Amino acid sequence: METSRYQRGTGSCLRALLYGAIIFCPTSLTAWAETEADRIPPRWHLFFGLDGAEQSFFGHGGLVWAPHGDLDHTGWRVRASANGGTFNYLAGTTDITGRLLSAEVLAGFQWLGRDLGITVYAGPTVQDQTTAPYDPGKPRQGTHFGAKALVEGWLRPADGMIFNLSGSYATAAETYCARFAVVVDIAPNLSLGPEISAFGEPGYDQQRYGVLVGYRVRPAVEVKVGGGWAVEPDGDGPYAALQIKMWK
Repeated sequence: METSRYQRGTGSCLRALLYGAIIFCPTSLTAWAETEADRIPPRWHLFFGLDGAEQSFFGHGGLVWAPHGDLDHTGWRVRASANGGTFNYLAGTTDITGRLLSAEVLAGFQWLGRDLGITVYAGPTVQDQTTAPYDPGKPRQGTHFGAKALVEGWLRPADGMIFNLSGSYATAAETYCARFAVVVDIAPNLSLGPEISAFGEPGYDQQRYGVLVGYRVRPAVEVKVGGGWAVEPDGDGPYAALQIKMWK
């Protein structure tokens, strides 16, 4: 069946993002808080996020670990993450609800210089996708195993400015993702990050243009909130996002 996927609005997404921030921050940020004077090079980086719109809502979480040394120096890395969510679309005149879950464990190596960093990862991944009622026109349903490659990089061209670039491809569902962002410090502990991203799978592609505002709660805790405009084959619309990052 012909599908009109991922129809978007903003109301429920923004409410869910705000609720998640209220529930998570008071209990979790305190435990990870530290002052600059207390800071030691971290071995762990934890990240969490919520992302979506009126007809779709997704969450993700994961960690990066330095098995030897710390994350401030060149060395081996282990990255594990999981994400999942739901989305609604019309297949003809039928309202379809889709569910997507995925997980991965990647090994990699990070090279760090004074103003440049590059990380390369590879490892296994699994994805499970279902629709209710079942949509025979949507490919790659069920559970699929495969491999994933991920490259991340950053460049500091000037004090107070960082370029971030990442790209990945996973064979489990032939999915890809690419993102470019510029993070600019606009005040102490406050940053502004315009971003451009693209992701998709065979038969579906989306591009996003947005801005994230970041606030450094403590040297080891950062919260980012923002959104923008998503361009899709069957209709465009706004999106919103919340990200929480911690180092320990």
